[in-house]
Amino acid sequence: MEKVTNEEIRKAVELFWSTFLAKSEELLNSYYAPGSTVFQIAMGRAEPGRLGAMRRSREYFGPETRMELKLGSIDVVLIGGDAGIASYTFSFQATGRDVGGGKRAEEKLDLIRATHVFQRDAQGKMHILHEHFSVPVAS
Repeated sequence: MEKVTNEEIRKAVELFWSTFLAKSEELLNSYYAPGSTVFQIAMGRAEPGRLGAMRRSREYFGPETRMELKLGSIDVVLIGGDAGIASYTFSFQATGRDVGGGKRAEEKLDLIRATHVFQRDAQGKMHILHEHFSVPVAS
């Protein structure tokens, strides 16, 4: 198999977010490699990738939830022949997010920093090994 390219990593990021906005829980879960880890914005510790995907599905994939996302430019650093690190920013807003207890909330984040580590498997599918989201601290 040929080495992974910067463009493949960029497309993996774009496809990941298209899947998220389409509210496809099964496909979202399939992005995360077994043993993957994620740091969510409000979490104080890492959690398994698929657990994070299930949490997001519960919060954002309800029929009342509306989401908007705008990706910034995606910088890629290749590592080895089958993996790459994507670093980028994005803005996100959601209405009708399920925060539990029958309550809904709005969310608007103008600047989120993101890092995804993708690896291509033997079948050619890209999987997330690690994901980290953060917001800048106001000064």
